[in-house]
Amino acid sequence: ERVGREMTVADCDYVGAGYGLIDQAVIDGLKLVARTEALLLDPVYTGKAMKGLIALSKAGHFRDETVVFLHTGGAQGLFGYASELEGNLA
Repeated sequence: ERVGREMTVADCDYVGAGYGLIDQAVIDGLKLVARTEALLLDPVYTGKAMKGLIALSKAGHFRDETVVFLHTGGAQGLFGYASELEGNLA
């Protein structure tokens, strides 16, 4: 089946305090997908997107639906936040 615009969701409610600023929910999402899916996300873009996806999923927004998370790259951005994440990803 082709994925059209009507099947996509763009939600800016989870960007947080601003560009490059991360919170505990982002860190928790990074840890979750790293441990369960062996997927490294960056805390600036894909980490915040995952934070939103997790929150929406927990709220029942995607009940009985198939969800695709499109990882657009940027995992190297994770290493620029090493000092902020140190001790949080263990």
